Amino acid sequence: MVSPGFRSILLDLGVREERLEALEAKGALVEDEFEGLRFLRFRDSAGKLRRGTVVFDRREVILGFPHIKRTVHLENGVKRLFRRKPFYVEEKVDGYNVRVALIRGRLLAFTRGGFVCPFTTERIEDFINPDFFKDYPNLVLAGEMAGPESPYIVEGPPYVKEDIQFFLFDIQEKLTGRSLPVGERYKLAEEYGIPQVERFGLYDSSKITELKELIERLSEERREGIVMKSPDMKRILKYVTPYANVNDIKIGSHIFFDLPHGYFMGRIKRLAFYLAENRIKGDDFEEYAKALGKALLQPFVESIWAVSEGEEVEETFTVRVKRIETAHRMVTHFERLGLKIHIDDIEPLDGMWRITFKRVYPDATHEMFELWNGKAFVD
Repeated sequence: MVSPGFRSILLDLGVREERLEALEAKGALVEDEFEGLRFLRFRDSAGKLRRGTVVFDRREVILGFPHIKRTVHLENGVKRLFRRKPFYVEEKVDGYNVRVALIRGRLLAFTRGGFVCPFTTERIEDFINPDFFKDYPNLVLAGEMAGPESPYIVEGPPYVKEDIQFFLFDIQEKLTGRSLPVGERYKLAEEYGIPQVERFGLYDSSKITELKELIERLSEERREGIVMKSPDMKRILKYVTPYANVNDIKIGSHIFFDLPHGYFMGRIKRLAFYLAENRIKGDDFEEYAKALGKALLQPFVESIWAVSEGEEVEETFTVRVKRIETAHRMVTHFERLGLKIHIDDIEPLDGMWRITFKRVYPDATHEMFELWNGKAFVD
C-alpha cells in the first residue's frame, strides 16, 4: 500500500482514486529509497504518469520516458508520419537510457524503469556540466550512456574506445514531461558543453535517397540507426540499420533461453523489410542470409557446448567507478532486479577502480542442461 503522504500527492496529480487502488492491487506503485531520499516509482502507467515515472513530492516529478515508434519501411514511414514537413535526423546510439535531474540539491540518474542507478549517478558529473541545473533546476536531461565499459550493455558504439560516455538526445520539463524544441535543446547543449548524439541535419520526404545513403553508411560503420524528430518534438520515429538487427541477434542468441522469442522475431522482421524495401537480391541477399543464420546459431551452439561441459551461461562486464562502495551498490541494485551477479576482479586504474563482474543466467543454464541430458517435452 502507498503511504498517506504519497497517496495525497498522487491524488493532487490527478490520479483517480479507483485507478490508484487498481495500481496498488497489482503492485504497480513501489516506494523506494536512495541514500536517504524517498520516492515513489511507477511500474505501470496512470494517465500522463508513464511507467518509469518517479515522484519525490508534488513538484519533483520525473516522468517516465515515452516509448518511441519505429518504422520498418523507411520511405513509407517517413511519408506517413512527417508527410512533406521537415524533420531533424540524429543518431540512435547503442546504449542504455537515463534521465538526469537535480533532486533536493543532488544530481541523480534514473533508468527507464525508474530506478536510481548508483553507477550512472556516480559517473554522470564526469560528462555533464552541473551549472546547467543551477540555471535550469526544472529541466531533465535525457540521454544514452554508451561505451564498452557499461554495466547493462555488452557492446557500445565503435567510436567509444574505452570507458563510457553520455549522449544527450532530449531535454524535458519536470512534472509535464514536455520536450523542449529541437533547436532550443541544441542551443542549451552547446552553451553548457553537454555532449549530444550526432546530428545529421534537416531532411524531408524529398530526401529519401539521401536518408537511405545515411543508413547504409551507418550500417557499414557498425552503428545502430537514426531517430527522426519534428522541430517541436511532437512527432518522433526511429529506424535501425541492418547491421544492428543482425548484431542484436548475435548478442541475444548467446542467452537464447533468457529472452522472449519476440526479441529475435522483431529483429528478423526489421531486416526482412529492409531487404524487401531496398530490393536486395543475388549475392548481396546471400550475404545477409548467411550473416543472419550465423548470428542466430553460432552463439547459441557455443552456449550449449559450454553448458554440456559444466559451465554456466554468463556475460562479462567491465566498469570504472570512483569508489569501491559504488560497485557493491551496483550488485545490490542488480539483485533487486532479480539478477545473479558475481564480481570477478577489482583493480585500481588512473585514480578510479575497474570492476569486472559476470551476470549469470541460471534459468537458461538449467534449460540447456536439461535438454542436453535428454529432457522430453511437448511442443
